[in-house]
Amino acid sequence: MPELQEVAYENLSAILALRVKDTQQGLVASAERTVAQTAYAPFTWTRAIFEGRKAVGLIALVDMRPDHPEVEPEDPPDAVYLWRLMVDAAAQGKGYGRFAMQAAFAQARTWGRGTFCTSVVPRDDSALVFYERFGLRPTGRIIDGELFLQGPVPAD
Repeated sequence: MPELQEVAYENLSAILALRVKDTQQGLVASAERTVAQTAYAPFTWTRAIFEGRKAVGLIALVDMRPDHPEVEPEDPPDAVYLWRLMVDAAAQGKGYGRFAMQAAFAQARTWGRGTFCTSVVPRDDSALVFYERFGLRPTGRIIDGELFLQGPVPAD
């Protein structure tokens, strides 16, 4: 059964070993970049996904609360932004992405947020279809060359 773990010295090496498939390069930032950026970004929640002692994925959320210094006027109010979601190449197709999304929605509910959003690189092999399964839809907005997706946080 997968579990979430905070990034810590004891599990950092396992987390930094995460790699996506070669064909997915450019679709999601590396584990190294994610760990480094989220350590300094305000209002972030970062967790590694472990199956036993093995890291199988990484997720990072941003609470887009009104006092967040990087929230733009066109950003949805009351939202959580899925900044990163990666599942290791060897662990893909085993339900870890779904587990991560359920955990992300649970955290959004904990924060009291009603809107969930993310963005994807506009490529045929992007995660767009995956996110659409969770009710996220393209808004027409493009941020840093990525399609912005938005939807409601599902009820528990």
